[in-house]
Amino acid sequence: MSIHLPTLRTTRPARVGAALAVIALALPGLALAGSNWSSVGSTGTPDESCSGRVSFNNNDAGLVSGATALTCTIRYQVHDTWDGNGILSVYSGARFTDNGIYSEVRTRLRSHNTATGALSTLATLSSNSYAPAATPQTRYLSNCVALNFNANSYFIEVDLVRTASPVGAIPGLPVLGQLRLLRCQ
Repeated sequence: MSIHLPTLRTTRPARVGAALAVIALALPGLALAGSNWSSVGSTGTPDESCSGRVSFNNNDAGLVSGATALTCTIRYQVHDTWDGNGILSVYSGARFTDNGIYSEVRTRLRSHNTATGALSTLATLSSNSYAPAATPQTRYLSNCVALNFNANSYFIEVDLVRTASPVGAIPGLPVLGQLRLLRCQ
């Protein structure tokens, strides 16, 4: 006795639906390949010496409240989210809060050469270059720097700095909200 199973036929609507599903899955990846790089403050990795001194709140990274002087470094790995050929020019930006003379947010775009191990600083930004504000501000550097992901790894170091404040003064509350690297035109 033989059993005959019905053969499945692919109809045109099924083929169109399958093609649309493949396109829907591929489009986000294609869009990401041409996008700029960004990271929110809460995704960084603080130095071991800053354990318990950095607060990650929502998307931000900041120093825990207090009046004592403190500097903590947080690192953010940069990935090639552009076109995948590994070579491009970018400029950097940051969204930060610097509430006054007792705080500072410093960023450094750094490269690590994979062949030699040499570290280089490519771009720096300091919140002290701008007027302090109790609300977040976004600032961009105007100079472009060349990246070569075929020869280097890249990361951004962020220093959150609070200097000692006199009794009665509002202590420094530096906060990093976002980092960005955008392709130069």
